[in-house]
Amino acid sequence: MVKLDHVYKEYARGGAVVMALRDVSFDISKGQFCALMGPSGCGKSTLLNLVAGLDSPTAGTVALAGRSTQHFSDAEWTRVRRECIGMVFQAFHLIPGLTAGENVALPLLLSGETGKAVRGRVAESLEAVGMRARERHRPAELSGGEQQRVAIARALVHRPQLILADEPTGNLDSKNGAEIVSLLKSLSQRFGHTILLATHSQAAAAQADCVYLMRDGQLEST
Repeated sequence: MVKLDHVYKEYARGGAVVMALRDVSFDISKGQFCALMGPSGCGKSTLLNLVAGLDSPTAGTVALAGRSTQHFSDAEWTRVRRECIGMVFQAFHLIPGLTAGENVALPLLLSGETGKAVRGRVAESLEAVGMRARERHRPAELSGGEQQRVAIARALVHRPQLILADEPTGNLDSKNGAEIVSLLKSLSQRFGHTILLATHSQAAAAQADCVYLMRDGQLEST
């Protein structure tokens, strides 16, 4: 489902070149729940951005579902993110003025879907994360753990093949963080999502099917 082949990523900062990723290769199968584990600044978020097409590798290739993304146009990347990728972040990124249900509906509305089909998909996604009863609540009325569940429901609502989760437990206490990782694992098992989780938490990584350890832009071991 996700394959990186000898990927490098460099950034120019001032007169210096910073190597964010150095010769990273791995292959994640469809339906796997894999964790990228390492300290802040080790390259985890950069790697997720390359997989999501939010940035481009300096060298090497990224492939999704057997297709190299090297020559994807901006329009094709937009389509892939809209149809095939769900993203969850440390910050929940919910719109304060919208209810939980309205936040979850956004990806479908942006794709031009309307009406009964949207309402059904929103209800289904909220049910999957245990938040159906909170559909009409606004973010300020929800706890941090509940807001992250809504953010996950939003990432699921368009039924993506791949979910990218960047430190999704970073703003949560240990109990809520453990619940969120357990939820991601259960979604992978129930619906066959491929999940790539970036985390510095050993407890979170312990629930994954496979773990890639990162340091200084490189994979240390698996």
